[in-house]
Amino acid sequence: MKTFRLIQLIRLSAVAALVFVLSLSGCGKSAPGKPTPPPTAVTVEAVTNRHFVRLLTVTGTIEPTTVAGLASPAEGPVLGCRVREGDRVAAGQELLSIGRQLSAEAAQASAREELRRQEQEFRRIEALVKEKAIPGDQLDTARAALERARAALAQAEQAADDYSIRAPWAGVVSRVRVADGNYVAPRTPLVDLYDPASLVLRFAVPEDHAFALAVDGRVQVTFDALPGRAFTLEIIRAYPELDRRLRTRSFEAALPNDATFSPGMFARIRAVLEEQASALTVPVEAVLSDGVKPFVFVLADDKAARRPVETGFEQDGRVWVHTGLKVGDRVIVGGIERVKDGAAVRLESDKPATNPKGGKPASKAAKS
Repeated sequence: MKTFRLIQLIRLSAVAALVFVLSLSGCGKSAPGKPTPPPTAVTVEAVTNRHFVRLLTVTGTIEPTTVAGLASPAEGPVLGCRVREGDRVAAGQELLSIGRQLSAEAAQASAREELRRQEQEFRRIEALVKEKAIPGDQLDTARAALERARAALAQAEQAADDYSIRAPWAGVVSRVRVADGNYVAPRTPLVDLYDPASLVLRFAVPEDHAFALAVDGRVQVTFDALPGRAFTLEIIRAYPELDRRLRTRSFEAALPNDATFSPGMFARIRAVLEEQASALTVPVEAVLSDGVKPFVFVLADDKAARRPVETGFEQDGRVWVHTGLKVGDRVIVGGIERVKDGAAVRLESDKPATNPKGGKPASKAAKS
């Protein structure tokens, strides 16, 4: 038994000696753990108060409100087409005529002669009735014949006018649809006119903004045909009904006198829907959502802190934050996809520091 105890003591002494030797040689040092990853690099934006407006952006077109599409009331070949597109015409000016006018003029001359004869006959019978040479009822018969002759002449004169196409008012020819020699039937379109003084800017807005604009309101407008110029125009008309197919409401704005406009010109329109004199805004990409409520990440003490927010309208890539932020907060806007709540972060402009003895990197303090 004494021998067994002696052997155990010798073994324990040998193990203790081995451990001591290994500790002195460093062979027993434990392996280092996994290195800690460096903080995520981010960019931030300091929250400030700013003037913020909500804009409605739509497109529009210059259109005339006084237009005329002249058609042929008679049948025949086109003769003497005297106008071209762009010509200015005066009220009553003849634009073209329709052939077969000679027959109409002949019918007019015959009706005029018949009226002259009936007038003479009426005067003769009137004189005889006064002398009581004939019964008075013959005067009524003569008067009826005279009125029929007058009606026939008026009809003949109107038929003759049907062969002469004239401008109803002063304007500009926008389109000539026929040429000399074309044979036209009644109601065939011939010439289109518009009044340049009636040009307006016409545009439509979606149904959800149908009542956001009103007459006497203002819109900011630019035209592709007038680069470098911007105009503030007054709304002069709001259509009472919405387009049932497109679900839009049309408006018209008056054009200024210091520029030249033509029908069909394209316009880009911006109208102020809502305005905040002092609002806290952040870039749209800085606002995230978990499906329940939006939130942002704020840089605080070199860490990302999740902050719930309530937002308003968006405009030009920014969103109005009602609650959840205050002036001076540094909201993370870049590198946000790699950020977690409470995780260490550093400004992208800062370089991660390293231990001079070759140890693991240490983050440099993030400063504003």
